[in-house]
Amino acid sequence: MASSMIGGAALLALAATQAQAQDAAGSEVSEIVVTGSRIPQANLTSVSPVTVVTDQEIKLQGTTNVEAMLNNLPQVFADFGSGVSNGATGTATVNLRGLGSARTLVLVDGRRLMPGDPALPVADLNVIPAALVERVDVLTGGASAVYGSDAIAGVVNFVMNKNFEGVRIDAQYNIFQHNNDNDIAREVLLDAPYAVNIPEGSVWDGETTDITVLLGINAPDGKGNFTAYAGYRHIEPVLQGRRDYSACSVSSTYSDDPTVYDTRVCAGSSNNPFGRFRVENQPGVGRTARFSVNPNGSRTFVPYSGSFAYNYGPLNYFQRPDDRYTAGYFANYEVNPMVQLYSDFMFSDDHTVAQIAPSGLFQGTGPGGTSTFQVNCNNPLLSASQQTQFCGTAAGTDFLVDVTAGFRFAALPRQDDLRHTAYRITLGSRGELTEGWRYDAYIQYGTTIYNENYKNDVSTSRVQNALLVNPATGDCFSDANNCVPLDIFRLGALSPEMLAYVITPGFKSGETVERVANVSFTGDLGPAGVKFPWADTAVGVAFGAEYRRETLNLITDVAFSSGDLSGQGGPTLGNSGSFDVYELFGEARLPIMEGQPLAEELTVEAGYRFSDYSTAANTTHTYKIGVNYTPVEDVKLRLSYNRAVRAPNVVELFSPAAVGLFGGADPCAAGLITGEVPATLAQCVASGATAAQYNIGIDQCPSAQCSALLGGNPDLEAEKADTYTVGLVIQPRWIRGFDLTVDYFHIKVENLISSLPQLTIIDCVLNGNAAACSKFNRDPATGALFGNAGFVDATNVNTGYLQTSGVDVNANYRTEFADWGMGEWGGLGFNFVGTWTREYITQPTTGGGTFDCVGLYGPVCSANAQGGPIPEWRHKLRVTWTTPWPLTLSASWRYISSVNFDANQTNVFLADPLGRTNTVDDEIESYNYLDLSGTWKLRDTMTLRFGVNNVLDKDPPFLDSNNFPASGPPFGNGNTYPGTYDALGRTVFVGLTADF
Repeated sequence: MASSMIGGAALLALAATQAQAQDAAGSEVSEIVVTGSRIPQANLTSVSPVTVVTDQEIKLQGTTNVEAMLNNLPQVFADFGSGVSNGATGTATVNLRGLGSARTLVLVDGRRLMPGDPALPVADLNVIPAALVERVDVLTGGASAVYGSDAIAGVVNFVMNKNFEGVRIDAQYNIFQHNNDNDIAREVLLDAPYAVNIPEGSVWDGETTDITVLLGINAPDGKGNFTAYAGYRHIEPVLQGRRDYSACSVSSTYSDDPTVYDTRVCAGSSNNPFGRFRVENQPGVGRTARFSVNPNGSRTFVPYSGSFAYNYGPLNYFQRPDDRYTAGYFANYEVNPMVQLYSDFMFSDDHTVAQIAPSGLFQGTGPGGTSTFQVNCNNPLLSASQQTQFCGTAAGTDFLVDVTAGFRFAALPRQDDLRHTAYRITLGSRGELTEGWRYDAYIQYGTTIYNENYKNDVSTSRVQNALLVNPATGDCFSDANNCVPLDIFRLGALSPEMLAYVITPGFKSGETVERVANVSFTGDLGPAGVKFPWADTAVGVAFGAEYRRETLNLITDVAFSSGDLSGQGGPTLGNSGSFDVYELFGEARLPIMEGQPLAEELTVEAGYRFSDYSTAANTTHTYKIGVNYTPVEDVKLRLSYNRAVRAPNVVELFSPAAVGLFGGADPCAAGLITGEVPATLAQCVASGATAAQYNIGIDQCPSAQCSALLGGNPDLEAEKADTYTVGLVIQPRWIRGFDLTVDYFHIKVENLISSLPQLTIIDCVLNGNAAACSKFNRDPATGALFGNAGFVDATNVNTGYLQTSGVDVNANYRTEFADWGMGEWGGLGFNFVGTWTREYITQPTTGGGTFDCVGLYGPVCSANAQGGPIPEWRHKLRVTWTTPWPLTLSASWRYISSVNFDANQTNVFLADPLGRTNTVDDEIESYNYLDLSGTWKLRDTMTLRFGVNNVLDKDPPFLDSNNFPASGPPFGNGNTYPGTYDALGRTVFVGLTADF
């Protein structure tokens, strides 16, 4: 085709190209089904906007990760991928319109891709080998009437190469190259309060190797085909310490005014190798000041200061290592015109490791759900002066003091070893029943087996045992698990035996299973004479039934389920559940007028689906209506309305309540840099704090991570969405090779399945929201909002709405130099895809206030979009020169408009709960990326591809990842947003496709 990435207007050209290819092969021209409808047509421009990404575009982008390819589309927002480490699921997901991966339906050849993880039951794109993708259809807008639940934001349909003949080997190698010359970041690193290894010069890293073998055989009688594939992909890790803009954990802070954060510093965690201790019940004193072990190695304590903060950034993965094996087949055989058997099988085994900073004793996290550890005042590992500082008048006795402890075992980074093994098999039959009537019946089974091994975390119960030491013997009072006393009271005193005792792994396992049975019938009512008098094409219909069952099971070991692992932020509980849905659906395509004056075409499409769920979602009704009107041959108008639904998944329904972490700050605690408390006593008492806690001082959430009670709700109802599109398609005959589509979209999701946004809950303190303040459960002992005993209630409810609207623009132009009298120099192809987002409005609670996140990023808006900033405008322009030689050269311009920091806004839902303004992170400037690539046909059966993405090595935004945080996990990583911006520098790639 002239352009490798096309809009809805070019579907007609796509159909024509396929038809020509089939004619050339001497076979019958078959009808095609465009994503968004089950009714096949020989020529069809979709009523709903569809962007098609071909295999040529995938190759020119040089990516072997289909999620990275999709993220370059303006309609797609970043979601889980290889750039996520802290909070990684190990999966790759797609997020249309920023409405979340759970509201984006993923299909393979028009059939559902099963859930890929028992904690995040949405489709995992790691199952799909990029080398096998023939094209990707991205339909943005509701499509539940056609495909069922989850198609609220739209549908991503991967059409696979399944009728291949011969042998093909496709191999590709990618590597990152970056020059560490970020002056702003280097100035921050040089002023760090601790020693930082500053990356220097040019670095090459993050290699990806991908190889796929494709084998296709036609049946001897020409009635069938068997296509099989096998592939392997290996990704090398990249540490944040390899880039100057991620070599320390960045915080914004103030120069003069404590409420105006106008500069950046290398901050870090107060959980550090020197310790940060505070005694909560010292006899005669009560609570003592914070202190640490002496850096000179003596067995003494010194007052804690910010210089002891731990730089947890360098050991985090910027890109996770990954090994993936894929295999499968696509088979079909025509027994007779009525029985055409087919079967698909897809296998994927993906193994990745997420690495973050070492574990330890984290403030507010103690054994058995408490927030403190106990130390005996005659512990022989404490010197006499340390016993006095810990215990006061009880020094040398067997009195037990309660200690809030922050201490990190800096030698052992935590590693989350994640493995997903997926199987998907389809068995079906289709064929012609009578003239004009066809059927398609299939059963499908998909499962993902999940195993997680969390390494190098710390058991709080074992730490507690190891802190109670017998002064007479020097051994633990407890002999559980051969206890070894833990010496955290002198720098460098830790031994391998001590670490071996307290370090504890955690294990999870589980699976998701999806079963589908579907039968559908499509009919051309022409033989029955059912057509409109002003049209030549008869009425087309489709109808059928579907049964689907979703099952999920997650098992966690005692270490996870008891909350004993210090670095998890709370217990991780197992979960299991299932639901069934029975559905009936139908569609009709009504060509009302064709070839009439001022009505070259007037077609109406309608669809309806009835769904009966076994859960509280009960019955749902989804429907659509669309109109295609072509007054003259060059111009088409289209509009559609869809009622879409999303039924709650098993995790949202049945997850047991457990405490987890979220990025935020407590207005009743001291500022992260200053010692001031933003909220008044009365405001903090309203949130559950006591006067005594307020006056003594409530600890701030460490590393800008507070705690929340997260869990499911079996009474959840289905989300409902109304989606509208109005579009214009222009294909002027006087500009040969040009087409343009402009489509307005409007999506409103009501009855939102969500928890009350956690940062909005924080706003209760400063804004007096009584309903939100009722969600607070402060630590009874300390008043803190972190650890096992202090949290906000954020369990799932149906509440509020989410609304977005905007305009999509797609344009294509293909011309030959000879047409302009410039000789035989080949031709140029232009493709433009852009999206203007007009609004992105959230109403957190039904009937309450709203906020709009368009043009914003930060703690609230990036979390709402479940991936990153929400720019007002994004586009991608590709220009491809098809030379008169066996060489194609292509350039791509990617653009992301500027965004501002959400916490600087005046809206009460967005404003910083501590009353601060972050001027240094106020704006991420607009970003322009230049990519160059090409293909060279070495011989008829061998094609080389090559390219460089982010040719100018543009650094990503350099942002606060602690205090607010502007770019906190899971989607923020390395002081930036690696899913939205190119975080690792230039990508250099070379690939080869060889046919035999």
